[in-house]
Parts: sequence; C-alpha cells; structure tokens
Amino acid sequence: MKTLVKALGLALFTVWIYAPSLHGTWLWDDGLEVAQNLAVRSASGWWSPWVRPEGMDYFPLKASLVWAEWHLWGANPLGYHVANLVLHIASALLVWRLLSLLGAPCAFLGGLLFAVHPMAVESVAWIAEFKNTVSLPLLLAASVCFVAADYGGYPSGRRWALGWFVTALLCKTSTVMLPFVLLLFCWWRRGRISVADLRATAPFFLTAAALGAVTVWFQSTRAIGLAGTPQALGARLSQAGWSLVSYVRLFLWPSGLLPEYPVHGGPAALSLVAGCGVGAALALFWWRRAAWGRHALLGFGWFLLNLVPVLGLIPMAYSRISPMADHFAYLPMVGLAGLCAVAVGAACRSLGASRWARYSLLAAVGTGLGALTLESRAYAAAFRDEKSLWTYAVERNPGAWLARNNLGRVLLQEGRADEADGQFREAIRLQPDSPEAHANLGNALEAQGRLEPALAEYAAALAINPRFAGGHYDLGLALLKARRMREAEMQFRAAIEADPGHAQAHNNLGLTFAVRGRLAEAVEQYRLCVALDAGLPEAHLNLGNALFRQGRALEAIGEYREALRLYPGYVGAHNNLALVLSSLGRQKEADVERDAARQAANH
Repeated sequence: MKTLVKALGLALFTVWIYAPSLHGTWLWDDGLEVAQNLAVRSASGWWSPWVRPEGMDYFPLKASLVWAEWHLWGANPLGYHVANLVLHIASALLVWRLLSLLGAPCAFLGGLLFAVHPMAVESVAWIAEFKNTVSLPLLLAASVCFVAADYGGYPSGRRWALGWFVTALLCKTSTVMLPFVLLLFCWWRRGRISVADLRATAPFFLTAAALGAVTVWFQSTRAIGLAGTPQALGARLSQAGWSLVSYVRLFLWPSGLLPEYPVHGGPAALSLVAGCGVGAALALFWWRRAAWGRHALLGFGWFLLNLVPVLGLIPMAYSRISPMADHFAYLPMVGLAGLCAVAVGAACRSLGASRWARYSLLAAVGTGLGALTLESRAYAAAFRDEKSLWTYAVERNPGAWLARNNLGRVLLQEGRADEADGQFREAIRLQPDSPEAHANLGNALEAQGRLEPALAEYAAALAINPRFAGGHYDLGLALLKARRMREAEMQFRAAIEADPGHAQAHNNLGLTFAVRGRLAEAVEQYRLCVALDAGLPEAHLNLGNALFRQGRALEAIGEYREALRLYPGYVGAHNNLALVLSSLGRQKEADVERDAARQAANH
C-alpha cells in the first residue's frame, strides 16, 4: 500500500507540473512528425516505415506508434501530450524500480527527481520528442530485466532484456550504449568483467552495432544536406567538452534552460579544462572504487556513456541548430538522478541517530524538490504555443537564429509583417546559409507589398538549396499573385518534385491551370491535393469551382459542402454554393447559403 501511495504521489506531482502544456498547440517540427505527416494518415503507415523509410533516421517502431496515435487522437494535440506525459511517468517509476534492484538507498527519491526535473520538460512537453519518451521506458525495462536476471531472480530476464533493448533501438538509436552500461554494471557488482559477462552482453553489442550502423548511414546520406558543413574535429571536441560540463551544471542547477543553446564561443583552453575536470572526477572515482567510488562510476558512467552519441563528435543534422539540447540529456540524466538518491541515502546514514540533522536534511531535499517542481511547471508553460516558446528563447538567447526565424513566422501569421521582417533579417545575419530564413523574409517582404525584394529572397533561398520545396512553393505563390502563371507553374512543379507530398503545391498548381482554362489538368491537381490532405477547405472550394465550370454542378455542390463541413464560416464556399444552386433552380437553398455567407462575413 505504501508503494502504491508513493507511485500515485509521483504521478500526481508530474501531472501538475505539465498541466500548463497539456492543452498546448503544435510546435515547430510537430507538424513534420505528426500534423503534416502524410504517412500517419495512410492505410500503410503502420508498416511502410519498416520497409520504405522516408525520414532522416530509421525509427520504424516509433513511426508505427505515431501512426497509431493519429488514428486515436487525430489532429488534437492533447492526446499526444498525454501520451508523452504517461510515458514519462512510466520512466520515473522504472527508474525507482531499477535503483531498488541495485540496492540504492532512497531509490524512490531518484525516480521522483527524474520525474520533476526541469531538464525533462523539453522531451515531455514537445510532441515531436515522443521518440525520447517512448524509448526510455523500453530501455529501462531492458535494464531492470538484465539486473534482475543477474541477481538470479528472473531466469529468462536476459532474453526479455534483449527484446526490450531491440524495441528501444527501433524507437530511437541513441539508446545504443546500453551494452557498455551493462558491462559496467557487471564490473560494479563483481569488481571484474568475466568471460561469462562478455557472453551475456554479446547479443546486445551485436544488435547495437547493426542498428547503430543503420543510423550512421541514414544521418550521413539523408541528413547531411541539412547538417551543413561539419565543424573540424578539434572544434567538435572543444564543444563536446563544454557541452558535457554544461549538462552536469544544468542538472545540478537548472537555471538558463533553453530550447536553443548558443555555441561555445570561449577559448579552446576552457573546454580543455572542462574535459580535464571530467577526467579528474573519473580518476577520483576509480581511486575510491573500493568504497563510494564504485557507485559513482556506475551512475556517472550511465550518464557519460549515454551522452557520447549526442555530444556532436559524430556530425548530426541537429548540430546546425544547436550544439546541445535538453532532449539529448533526457536518457543520460537517469544516472545523475540515481547518484543524487545514493548521495542523500549515504548522508542519512552518516548522520546516525541525530534526529535534528536528519530532519534538516529532509527539509533541504524537500525544498530542493519543491524548487525544481516550480521551475519545471514554469518552463512547461513556455511550451503551450509557438509564440510563448520562441519569445522565451529569443529573450534568453538573442543569438538563437532558429528561435528568431520561428518567432518571425508567428509574427507574420499575426499580420505583423514589419516586426517579422526584423526577426528574419537577424536570423539571416546569424545563419546566412539558412534557406528557410531567406524564404520567410521573402514572405514578410511580400506581405509588405515589396514583390521584387521578396523574389530576390526566394532566389537566395533556392541558391542555397535548389531542392528546398518550401522555397519553390513560396516563389510560386508570389508569381501566382503577380499573374505570372507559366513561371508559377514551373515553381510548383519543382516543389512537388522535391516533396511529392506537398498538398498545397498541387492545389496552387491546379490554380495556374484553372486561370488558363486548362480545367481537366486543374481538376487532376485538386484531386491529388485532397487525396494527400483531405482537410484543406480551399482545395475542395477550388475543385468545386473547376467542376462547375466543366458543367458538373452536382459534383461541385458536393465539394462546396465538404469545404463548409471543414470550415463552416467559409464565405466563398457559401457564395459559390448559392450560385450553383441558383443555376439549378434551387432558389430557396441558394438563399439560405447567401444568408449564411452574410452572417459569416459579419463575424
């Protein structure tokens, strides 16, 4: 009963922390992962990622689970937020279970610390980080099974551990370092690594090597264009040393958490000192391995080993955005949470029978947890929508080019083109080779009525990346508005060639045909658009218009009604439906639609 009460308390604390973000909107790459991901809407979306992966990584199980989520929650972000939160709570409970198996004092504290720590917020409150929250409980389940088997209480535990490990790798391959952690555990338990230990972990190493090689191939062949030119090895080593120490500092004192961190701009010697500090700590742990150093090596080893793949030593696409990220530390910080629990337990023992000293320690721990809880809740609130998140990021890191670019997009959507213009120009100054920032500046200039400078920015975006579908699409839209139909057609075709799933490009390519009277081709493009994304009311309106012009009035009525089902206040759809109904002599119905159009226009 006591265990159940603790588990329930941990869950309720965690829910309270993330309540401000649960009703949040889609953020940045949430669209690519879910909302605009055509694969999740496909009937084959549950199996195609396994045999025809299209992304930058091979995470097929994660993709299948996202497909299942879409068919459960659809376009409502709440379901995805709840799923991330439930998985995070499961991970915290498994951290507690793992520490208990290892005999750690204050094991519950380790799980609670992981649950409430602010460094977890980015992974839990950001829908796109589902790969983090779904892979960690699988990895922890593998660890629990292996440890239980090693203690003799679970004969089939190693087979189950391997199965859980494979599923974790298929969700996110940064879990690849588990075999090294398992060997470290074997050393921690027996003071040596035996041949039997090597045999027990060999299947884990083979599996990790195979799927790790797949990940390296995907990153090097599919993400290399997004990653830009990798830094020299010396610069990567310098940044890695600084990032490692920064992660430790952020865990111990989580002030200054950011969705986009600045690149370390200090002297290389400072990073060398940081790296030497880590080495000295490891040397101290080894020197004291007969006592507390053994536990420190296990906990810090979990942290360090799991951080190695994401320190940037191997070039990654994300390095173009930020050299470090809280979501990179989500899995590694389990080790630090465990170390803190062990340290508190050791402190309690050292205080002996002194009740006052024990109460003072408990008060200090409670105060610390309370502060972490409040900080996490405040940070989670920044993830409720894009404007909150990117305003937060820009205020705390003015040199964050991606945050400025994304804040500019929000301002542009609000009709504040002048302010958006400034954000985009600053993003370009900080990251001159960003095609997205150039294209977005083009959109801001176009919104200000400055067509020629806008066209120049679109051209600049495409000069950086000729396969940038968004740049071709934005340029096509500008040319379409300028009535330069043939040029617009070329750009929409280029956008579709770069991104065959670009529904809006098909829709606007259809418009270029419709304006020139090529109605059959226009209908074909509109139908391709609604096949890719049936939720676009303007595509149904355009299809209805083309069908009406072809004399297919009844089919046109169906498309107008579908547009109105998706967007009940669509004035154009009401008016056009009224026109078609009048042409068929259905005057009463037409009058109803005209009245609905007037009411919608007044609102």
